[in-house]
Amino acid sequence: MPDVIGGNAGRACEQMSSELDMTFEDASEQDRPVDDPAEWKICNSQPGPNQQITDFPVVFGVVRASESCKDKTPK
Repeated sequence: MPDVIGGNAGRACEQMSSELDMTFEDASEQDRPVDDPAEWKICNSQPGPNQQITDFPVVFGVVRASESCKDKTPK
């Protein structure tokens, strides 16, 4: 898993394989839908950076690009 923490979710989606099963979840605990990943930034991922992907989907915890990340992990 590449280290995409702090990066734009839309760009990460473009860079990763289109065959990779990815899910974006609101890390702010507000349960907002992530309709356009390009408007969100990545706070965390499962698996974490530099870890092997062994389980699917890959889950990205994201917040709006204008917001700051909190120490939260995807549900």
